[in-house]
Amino acid sequence: MRFRLVPENTKLPFMRWAKVGFPASLIAMALSVVAFFTLGLNLGIDFRGGTLIEVQSVQPVADISEIRARLGQLE
Repeated sequence: MRFRLVPENTKLPFMRWAKVGFPASLIAMALSVVAFFTLGLNLGIDFRGGTLIEVQSVQPVADISEIRARLGQLE
C-alpha cells in the first residue's frame, strides 16, 4: 500500500468557493499594493550599508562626545 497525501475518494467542492475566493484574493492583492506604496519596504541593514568603527580605550573615557566629534572629522 502506497502512502497518499490526498485520498482518492476526496470530493471537495473547490468551484463552489470560487465566487468568494476570487474577490477576496483581488482585495488582498489591492491592499498589498496600497501598503507597498504607503508604508514602503522595511530594508534591513543588508541594504542600508554604512561603516562601523569600533574604538577601544585602555583608560576609562570621560567624554564620549569628544571622541565622536574627533571620529566625525575623519569623514
